[in-house]
Amino acid sequence: MRRFTKWLCLLLLTTTLLMPHYANAVRGIAVKPVSPSGSQVKGDQWLFVIGIDTYINWPRLKTAVNDAKSVRDVLLSRYYFDKDHLIELYDEQATRRNILGKLHFLAKKVRKDDSLVIFYAGHGHLDSITKAGSWIPIGSGVEDTSAWITNHDIKNYLRVDAIKAKHILLVSDSCFSGDFFRGHRGKLPEVTDIVIKKAYKLTSRQAITSGGLEPVGDEGFGKNSVFSHFLVKTLKENQKPFLVPSNFFPDIKAGVAENAEQFPMFGSLKDTGGQQGGEIILFLKQDSRHKDLSVETAKRQKELQRLKEMEVAAEKARKKESAEIAKQEKELAELDAKIAAMRKRLNTPSTQGGNDLDAMLAMVSQKEKQQKRIDELKRQREAEEARRRAEKREKLVASIKEDIRKYKKIISSLFGKDMKASAWESLAAKYPEAADGLEIGDTDGLLFEVAFGGIVNSLGMKFVLIPAGNFTMGSPSDEQGRDSDERQHKVTLTKGFYMQTTEVTQGQWRAVMGNNPSNFKGDNRPVEMVSWNNCREFIKRLNRKESTDKYRLPTEAEWEYACRAGTTTAYSWGNSADCSKAMYENDVGSNKNKCVNYVRDCGLTSDSTAPVMSYPPNAWGLYDMHGNV
Repeated sequence: MRRFTKWLCLLLLTTTLLMPHYANAVRGIAVKPVSPSGSQVKGDQWLFVIGIDTYINWPRLKTAVNDAKSVRDVLLSRYYFDKDHLIELYDEQATRRNILGKLHFLAKKVRKDDSLVIFYAGHGHLDSITKAGSWIPIGSGVEDTSAWITNHDIKNYLRVDAIKAKHILLVSDSCFSGDFFRGHRGKLPEVTDIVIKKAYKLTSRQAITSGGLEPVGDEGFGKNSVFSHFLVKTLKENQKPFLVPSNFFPDIKAGVAENAEQFPMFGSLKDTGGQQGGEIILFLKQDSRHKDLSVETAKRQKELQRLKEMEVAAEKARKKESAEIAKQEKELAELDAKIAAMRKRLNTPSTQGGNDLDAMLAMVSQKEKQQKRIDELKRQREAEEARRRAEKREKLVASIKEDIRKYKKIISSLFGKDMKASAWESLAAKYPEAADGLEIGDTDGLLFEVAFGGIVNSLGMKFVLIPAGNFTMGSPSDEQGRDSDERQHKVTLTKGFYMQTTEVTQGQWRAVMGNNPSNFKGDNRPVEMVSWNNCREFIKRLNRKESTDKYRLPTEAEWEYACRAGTTTAYSWGNSADCSKAMYENDVGSNKNKCVNYVRDCGLTSDSTAPVMSYPPNAWGLYDMHGNV
């Protein structure tokens, strides 16, 4: 952080131009970019950078020269700037005479179709009498105001009748740099292709500053100030072919505001001749874009290759399983034919009937054995497919959670609140089907849609699809807590169904029934103290409210199938009770103290219900299936 007396500070000024660079009076043949309208750009892109560290009468700075060179390097390497249109002044070269001389030179050489970027990094000062901001050239005295370069002097050169460039952008990271605006900041437009085309056609005179009328920091990230770090970072990471200041300024503002005690500003330079809506464009070199994308592309290719190999392996396994099943089914068909032949022979008198029966019994036994093998192979295949689906969903959920984290960080920042709509638009664009119909900021709904592909009714009740399938219903005889009348048996559910992700809450019950009979109050707690008949009435009214007849209570088989969520263990997470995954009474054997402590630490009492979703969901997105009420 740059620290000075109340009248001393660092000024970093960048006039960002979107065309080739100039170094000396010598002109070279520059590669021309293509404008947003599709025609080749006529003018040149000029760049004028100034950096001063080695002051004599003012405190020395640490990052100014490197800031200027960092901006120079990123513009030369990634955008259509060239060394034939680059002017550089560092330390002892950056005198008042040289700075004004180069501005005068630009006024003579820059043409009406050209663009200009000026970057200044050095001290800035606000005169206590005139209240005007100034650049502090090398060799200037602390009290020698005549040696300073006022913002008014700079703006005079930037007028359309002085430096005749079509576009000029001034970026200033400095104390008191907000003096360039003096109340003439404009509202940022929504950046669209139409806006960019219009902006490039109109003349522009704009500025970006790292602060208002306050001191700013010298040190920040590595060898750059905070402002320069985020400016260079934004220019490096950009992948848009046409970059306008109103498009990249929010990223700089957010980064600086979160890491320094300064508030960046952006707007038009008053009384310089710029037209409303006009903006400079930074043209990204296509080869730079491809180079930047190459690393990311390599990563993606590697991941795609890994996924391809997994898919090949999975397909190979499926073919092997299918071949095995086909083989077994062929053998079964052959056995069926033999049995049919044996049955036909049985209808014919034979003196060796006993032998025929023995042979038939052997064939039937073999058929049962083969059928058992087929069932086993099918179960293995179903389990493998379920595992792959679960793995794919877990990766998707992890990805959207990370995107939601970034979105929430942006909108929670004081300086990111004005980007809420655009941030949501960017998030929703990655998951368009899931985001369709959701309100701006409904991250819970988005996560739910992506993770489970469910539906939400008018009351906000969320339902997930439970797929069709088969399972073994009931508990094994050696399972602890098993009821004596349980009998394990195979159950097949031929159709999928939607199930609410949580218990019916007291808030939902009140919205439908108009009352709340629950003992443990709380809109987000499950409703209790209701009878089967009460529930039937709730279903009846809910169907009427939603204009349907589809709502009902699950059958016992549906409930157990949904609770197991494809598992065969005592609980959906394993065979041992875990009080971090479900609400239990205090009598769970060796886990008793653990459960009591967990309930206590969560702010619950052992004899009350917990708010729904207090514990993790099972693999199908259902909460509290192992108990709450």
